[in-house]
Amino acid sequence: MNFIKSLSNPSYHQADVWLAEELGRKFVRKDFRKWGWPGRFLLDREAAFYKRLAGIKGIPAFYGSPESGVMDIEYIEGNSIKDNRNLPAEFFDKLEKLVSAMHERGVLYFDLRHKSNVLVSNGEPVIIDFATCFHMPPMVPFLGWVDSEAVLFLKHSVSPELLSAAQLRHVKKMNRLCKLWFFNCIVKGD
Repeated sequence: MNFIKSLSNPSYHQADVWLAEELGRKFVRKDFRKWGWPGRFLLDREAAFYKRLAGIKGIPAFYGSPESGVMDIEYIEGNSIKDNRNLPAEFFDKLEKLVSAMHERGVLYFDLRHKSNVLVSNGEPVIIDFATCFHMPPMVPFLGWVDSEAVLFLKHSVSPELLSAAQLRHVKKMNRLCKLWFFNCIVKGD
């Protein structure tokens, strides 16, 4: 196996993420063994979400876990949504459908606020990093709004011209409300 380049910022509290290549196939290797059993638990849990969401367009394919605390996923060429401006409305329609497909499988993401978790690949949305997800099918109707709000905030930060007057008022209202409660990080966005 050949490690091509690091895809993460070197820090102790984050997994080591590498673009790797083996037998002519590029993939992402995520390794969190440095945290011992907590890191292994977190990465094994994330691997389970990749498996649960297999086959959904916009979710990288899971290639396997060579050992506990390490996983390999499909490498999808793209850049963070934060590096884009004026994305078309169709992009956000596809992102909403992607989030809905996750909800249909009982998965709540809860971390779309981190713009680095949404990639733009050939104009298509890709969601990565499932460390903060929860599989709670009965709660999707009650908590799915958190992910939907995050999509609206991403749209506001990247392509604000796409918001209707009502959506813009809603975002401003939510920004004011978010300052009042501890879920600010979950709902408001970067």
